[in-house]
Amino acid sequence: MSAIVPPFRHATRHLIPTAALPLLLAACGSGADTAAIWSGTVDTVPSGEIVVHNTDDPLWMPEQTWRVVEDLRIGNAMSEGPDLFGSILSFDVDAWGRIFVLDNQAQEVRIFDSDGSFVRAVGRKGEGPGEFIQAGSVDLSRNGEIWVMGMSQGRVAIFDTAGTFLRQEPTHAGGMVIKPYPGGFDPTGRYNVELRAGRDRRIARFDQSFGPIDTIAPPEDQEEPEYFELVSEDGGGVMRAGVPFQGFMAWRFSRTGTFWTLLTGRYELTEVTTDGNVLRRVTKDHEPIPVADEEREEAIERLDWFTSQGGTIDRSKFPGSKPSTTSFFVDDEGSLWVERTVAFAEMAGERGGRRFDVFDAEGRFLGTVTLPFALPWSIPEPIVRDGVLYGVTNDEVGVEYVVRGRIVKPTP
Repeated sequence: MSAIVPPFRHATRHLIPTAALPLLLAACGSGADTAAIWSGTVDTVPSGEIVVHNTDDPLWMPEQTWRVVEDLRIGNAMSEGPDLFGSILSFDVDAWGRIFVLDNQAQEVRIFDSDGSFVRAVGRKGEGPGEFIQAGSVDLSRNGEIWVMGMSQGRVAIFDTAGTFLRQEPTHAGGMVIKPYPGGFDPTGRYNVELRAGRDRRIARFDQSFGPIDTIAPPEDQEEPEYFELVSEDGGGVMRAGVPFQGFMAWRFSRTGTFWTLLTGRYELTEVTTDGNVLRRVTKDHEPIPVADEEREEAIERLDWFTSQGGTIDRSKFPGSKPSTTSFFVDDEGSLWVERTVAFAEMAGERGGRRFDVFDAEGRFLGTVTLPFALPWSIPEPIVRDGVLYGVTNDEVGVEYVVRGRIVKPTP
C-alpha cells in the first residue's frame, strides 16, 4: 500500500487580505509587555491556506531581543572517562534537567545530572537484550522510561528510570540505518518509527506503551535535487553525487500534531497536516548568499570519492548562491528557530555561535538570536525546555560537548 503524501496544493496567488497593515501587535512570547508594529502581511488563499510574509524588520525592539547565556558544558578533551564523547548522535532531557546522551562510538547512553556530574551508563555495544548495534536515538517516555532505537537490529530497547533493562520491541524497519534518525517521541507523545521501501517512506506511530496507532507519510519534498551521474561500463548501475549548494527540505514535528517544513533554498516554512494539507506558509525577505570560489574548490575536494571512480564534475551545475538557511527546530512554546547560513567571509569568526531567526507559532518574525556556542548544522536537533536550550557543539579539533544555555527574555 502506498503511503506517499499527496503533493502540496499549489493554491492560486489571488490573495484575500485578512488584516490591514501595518498591524499593531502585542509581542506575544517575545518577552515584551508593550505593543509593537509588525511590518509583515497575513493573507488567505481560496483553499484556506494562510500565507504569512515577513520583511527583514523584526517585531522585537532592540532591547527585547532574546539572549542565550551558557551555564553548563559537559565534555573534556583530555579525559578518558564518560565525559569524553566519541560521537553524539542523539540526546534527551528529563523533567529534572538530567541529560541522556547517546554516544555513537561507544553505543551506550550516558546519563549526567543537572550539574553535569556523570550518573551512569545504560546499555552497551552488542547483540543481546539491552545491547545496541547502530543505535540511532535515545528518547524519554512520559513516565521516564529510556527508549533506544537500534536501527540495524530493527528493535527498540526499553529501560526503566534507573537504567535497568525492561524489554525490547520489534520495529519491523528492516534493519534500516538512517543518521540522524528522524523518529522518536514527538511533542504530542507519540513514538515514531521511520520505515522505507525503495522511495516509499512511512512513519509508524506508537503510544507510550508501544501500542500501534497508525501509519502516516512524512512531508513530500518539493525540491527535485540535481546530481552528477556516473553510469557503469556495463550499463548495470548508476552512481550519483549530489550537486553542492542546493536547497533542500527539512521537517520537524509540531506541538499540535502537524509537521513544519523548511525549504532552505526559498526560506519558506510550511505547516502541513499528516494527510498533506497545507495550513500555513511563512516566508521572509532575505539576501542571496554568493558561493565563494574557495567554497567551490572545497566542495570538489569532498567529491573525491566520486571523481576517483571516474565521475565527472560539471562546474556549470554549481549554483551561484547557496541557501540562506541550513536547518530549524521548534521549541516547547511553538516558536520556530531557523538557522541562518554563514557567508564564507564570516566563517572564520563563527566559532562563537550560530544565528537563528525566531518566529512565533503564527509565523511572525520576532528577531535574530546569536548563540554563544556553535551548533554544527543543528544535528542533533537542539532541545528547548522551560526557557533553557540544550545542544551539542564542538571545538576547533572536533571534540564534542553538550552545552546548556538559559534563554533570557528581557522585559521593558
